Amino acid sequence: MTCRSSKAGARPGLTARVALLLGSVSLVSCVDGDYNKFRIYQEPLMEAVDSLKPGVTDLESALEQLGAPLFVIEVGLGMSLAWGWQNTTDWNIEVSVPVGDAAGNFQYADTSAQIQGIVLFFDESWTMTSMQKGFLADLVPKRQRPRDVDDDLSGPTVP
Repeated sequence: MTCRSSKAGARPGLTARVALLLGSVSLVSCVDGDYNKFRIYQEPLMEAVDSLKPGVTDLESALEQLGAPLFVIEVGLGMSLAWGWQNTTDWNIEVSVPVGDAAGNFQYADTSAQIQGIVLFFDESWTMTSMQKGFLADLVPKRQRPRDVDDDLSGPTVP
């Protein structure tokens, strides 16, 4: 914030008024806040991600390039594997001002708690069919009840 000097008799500038307002509010109020910076996992190298090709890349080479996934979800006869990361700075400010017998309260919070990621989809032969990038909450398929392995092994039933 910058302050400018004003000529005698002139009205104070906007920055002076804001500083005066904040100063007077802080004398009779409670100001609280916090700042957090955190990192969850690490984004894979984009060269490694770009080297993965649908219809060509198999499960083994995908795992070799990207490492262990966060999630493995069965999708039909295939599966999806998800990698995610987050590098976030969160902060919030809370100001409480007594107003007569009551107290006014203002709170601002900046939280971006969405994890970015990549999801690879594989068919039953463990070949990658597609790749999606974005927020994991939007990309990861909903979990389904696993199929019955005994039914798969016994083959089709004869009526």
